[in-house]
Amino acid sequence: MPKISVIMPVYNGELFVQQAIDSLLAQSFHGWELIVVDDGSKDRTPQILEQYTDQRITVIRQANRGEAGARNTGMRQMTGEYMAFLDADDTYLPDALHDLSSYLDANPQFDAIFSDGYIFDQEDRQLMRLTDVRPGIYTGNILDPLVVSPSVITVPVCTMTRISKIREYDLYFDEENNLIGTDWDFWIRLAVHVEFGYLDKLTCRYRIHTTNITRTTGSGKRKKDRIYKRMKIMNAEWFGGLSPATQELFFLDLLTVTLSGDSVSQQQILQSPQFAGMAVSKRADLWRMVGIDALKNGGDPAEVRSYLEESLKLNPSDRKTRILISTLSVGRPVALAFVTAWHGFLQIVKKAASVGDSRSVRLQKLLGIQ
Repeated sequence: MPKISVIMPVYNGELFVQQAIDSLLAQSFHGWELIVVDDGSKDRTPQILEQYTDQRITVIRQANRGEAGARNTGMRQMTGEYMAFLDADDTYLPDALHDLSSYLDANPQFDAIFSDGYIFDQEDRQLMRLTDVRPGIYTGNILDPLVVSPSVITVPVCTMTRISKIREYDLYFDEENNLIGTDWDFWIRLAVHVEFGYLDKLTCRYRIHTTNITRTTGSGKRKKDRIYKRMKIMNAEWFGGLSPATQELFFLDLLTVTLSGDSVSQQQILQSPQFAGMAVSKRADLWRMVGIDALKNGGDPAEVRSYLEESLKLNPSDRKTRILISTLSVGRPVALAFVTAWHGFLQIVKKAASVGDSRSVRLQKLLGIQ
C-alpha cells in the first residue's frame, strides 16, 4: 500500500506534463502512487501519458469537468495515507515527498502542512519564492488568516494532507464554480476542522505561464467566481466564529473591492444578518467606505449621502464622515479631494508612528485611526 497518493489533474498539458511526472519519478521517497486524471485533453497529452509504464502510475480519462472535477476523480481513487497534489505544469524538488511526509510523521498534531517553493516561468527562469507572496507564515488554526488571503498557502503543489481527514469530513473540491479559487475554497473548508503545520523547506517549483487558468479566464468570469467564493464564506455556519478583525477585513474586501460599484449587491451585504453581527463602530466605518466607493465610481450623490448618513447615525462622533457629508454638499470634486487628502494624511501619520514618533501615536489615538 502506498504511503502517499499524488493527484495530478491535466488538461491539454503536453508542454509540461512530462517534466512534472519525471520530477515524481526522481523522488528520493519511493512509496507513492500517482493518479493522473486526463480531463478531456485534445492535444498530445494522452500519447505522452501512454509512455509511462511504472506500475505506481494510474491514468484515468474522463470528459472535461474542469480542474475541481478532475481533482475529485483522483481523490476518490486514493489508497495512501497522505495526499499530495502535483499539477501538470509544476515539478517537485528531489526530496519533496520525503520532507513533507516526514514532517507529518513527526507532528501528529497537524493534519495538513504547506512548505516553501520556487515560482518560475515557462522558460524555467526562477522569479521568486512562495514566501515572497505570502502575507506571513501561519500555523495551527489558520482559518482566520486564510479567509482574509488565499496567499497564506498559495498553491497545491506545496501541500500534504492526511487522507483520513479528507474521508472523515467528506471534503472535496467545489465543482459549481470550477475555475478561480477552487483550492482556496478547499483549504478554507479543511481549516475549519484541522490544524496546519509549516515546513520551512523548498519542496517544489510552481510554474507561471500564458496558459495558466487565471490568465486565460475572462475578467467577468473571474469576478463571478470571486463573488461566489466570498458569499460561500459569508454564509458558512462558522463565519460568526471568526475574529472581529477578520470579519471586518472580509467585509471591507467584499464591499469595496469585489463588489466595488455594484450598489445593489453592496446593499444586500449591508443588510445581511452577518454584517449586522459586527460591532457598531465597525459597521459605521464600512458604511462610510461603501459611500466613498460609490463616490469614486460616480454614484448618485443622494445614494452616496445615504451611505454616509447611515455611517454617522451609527457613530455620531465620527468627524471624518461629518466633514465628508459637508464637502459632498459643495460638489463631488471637493468631496473626492477631501478623501484623497485624508488618505494621504493617514499614510504620513502611520508612517511616522511606525518609526516610533510618539506624537504620531498620540495623534492616531486622538483621531481614532489606530
